[in-house]
Amino acid sequence: MSADALELVFTGSAVLGTGLLLLSSIGGGMHVRLHLPSRFRAPHVRVPFLRETRTDDATGMPVLLGFLAMFGIGGLFGAVAFGLGPAGRSAVALVFGAFGAAVAFAIFAALRRVEGREPTSLGDLVGRKARVVVSIGERGHGTVLLTYDGAVQTLPATAKAPIARGREVEILDVHGMAVTVRSLPPP
Repeated sequence: MSADALELVFTGSAVLGTGLLLLSSIGGGMHVRLHLPSRFRAPHVRVPFLRETRTDDATGMPVLLGFLAMFGIGGLFGAVAFGLGPAGRSAVALVFGAFGAAVAFAIFAALRRVEGREPTSLGDLVGRKARVVVSIGERGHGTVLLTYDGAVQTLPATAKAPIARGREVEILDVHGMAVTVRSLPPP
């Protein structure tokens, strides 16, 4: 491969990798799907010792783009700083690419570890205890107070029988933003 073609490959790799890495860092949750006609689809190959998981989606693409960006930068650096030939530039590019992939993996893995857990859905409240703050009257409507996800929440509540303010209740069901409760016996 000629020196000009190699320089074009390294420049394109650096620009494309850097640009896409920046976009992937800014635009979390942005997905692109490519639909190919059925005649262009590759057959599904199953390899028994490899498993596909979605647990580390946040780091796969940045690692690849980090390698791509630093591969291009390393190839250009090898030509300008060291005046190397094609084989030397490629070797420097691979070393830089591996370093870029490692740095991207470390950064995005650390960011993934400090993410908060998934928020509690209202359906997860079934079986939890709450306290009645607005009495549930004859018509069965009132308000309960409970703590979940580290915050105090007040939710509308219904019950089959009246429940006095201050009583402890158990959540039986969730309907929209309201809960159905039953009174618990006093301790």
